[in-house]
Amino acid sequence: MQILLLTLSSILIVIGPITYIVSITRGVSRPHRMTRFILAFVLGINFFSILAAHGNTGAQVFSGFVFLQALIIFLLSLWQGMGGTNISDYVCLVIAVIGIIGWQFTGDPIIGIWFSILADFSAYVPAFIKTWKHPNTESPWYYFLSMIAVILSLLAYNLDTSSIFQIYIGLCSIAMIAIIYHKKLLKIIRL
Repeated sequence: MQILLLTLSSILIVIGPITYIVSITRGVSRPHRMTRFILAFVLGINFFSILAAHGNTGAQVFSGFVFLQALIIFLLSLWQGMGGTNISDYVCLVIAVIGIIGWQFTGDPIIGIWFSILADFSAYVPAFIKTWKHPNTESPWYYFLSMIAVILSLLAYNLDTSSIFQIYIGLCSIAMIAIIYHKKLLKIIRL
């Protein structure tokens, strides 16, 4: 069962970014440049932290795929992205750097995962703001497939401390979906 769940999760981790990449190349999705820069960097550190912590295979595979897709999306954001140069973007970059320094300072891979979550969340803040203002610039499919991939990956193995990053990614995906559809959700709530 573990292999099936991990395989399905891995397939979704590949399909989700492909849908996003296609959406970016068609000019539909316009990722936030600073977000994508920080995410690529932080997810690389997270991947290597999970490897150093000897995290379970699910966490290693998930973080490896997420890092690779983040790198590709960052490169595409340079061409079709938005933003990335205002004060709040640079504040988020500084927070991300603090998270990275924290990981380096402690030398503890598990603490590194927590610092990478701090850094990763600071990367998402500009995207949350951009998407709130321009919800049609993001692909809900990308985040929906990511959320399902996280769930399948978490079901494949017993949870351990290295699983916290997977849980966090799932929560960020849910948040982005809610922000993309916030206008429709607000209309429903007002009824």
